[in-house]
Amino acid sequence: MFCKTALDDKIVIFGQSCSGKTTFAKQLTDHYYYCFDALFPWHLIETFGLSITTSLHYIKAFCEATPKYVLDGWHLADKEGKLLPEGCAVYVVYCSYEQVLKQYRVEVTDPNEYWGMYQKWYGIDYEKLPGVRYFLNSGEFLETTREEFLTLLSEHSQ
Repeated sequence: MFCKTALDDKIVIFGQSCSGKTTFAKQLTDHYYYCFDALFPWHLIETFGLSITTSLHYIKAFCEATPKYVLDGWHLADKEGKLLPEGCAVYVVYCSYEQVLKQYRVEVTDPNEYWGMYQKWYGIDYEKLPGVRYFLNSGEFLETTREEFLTLLSEHSQ
């Protein structure tokens, strides 16, 4: 992993499934690892209509009780970051769309199947989020600039 500056103590990782978020997060061995999917009550929300906002407040409080953590993921319902833990920095882990498709455990027969989700995750105005940093997954994680991030996305628009 190559970083331009020291890592932050409180990190929330944004990015598409299969972009390398978990691999990136697990490399931060001096941070306590939290898996968003394990903390977020997907079943209760989808089955009983539990509030997404309430669930994000729970995760926020959970993280804020830890001085040094990496939260592997967030929810697109809060693209503006209004419910993010106080004092966190947002790290955007990204790669090409083709690389995302190669990472799925099952064969992807329709190459456009995940394109909409890719656009949702990488179409966010990340500059509005706290402490945003960009990391390109090219087999290794390289910290990049916003311009490099946007260039890769423009090269992969459909």
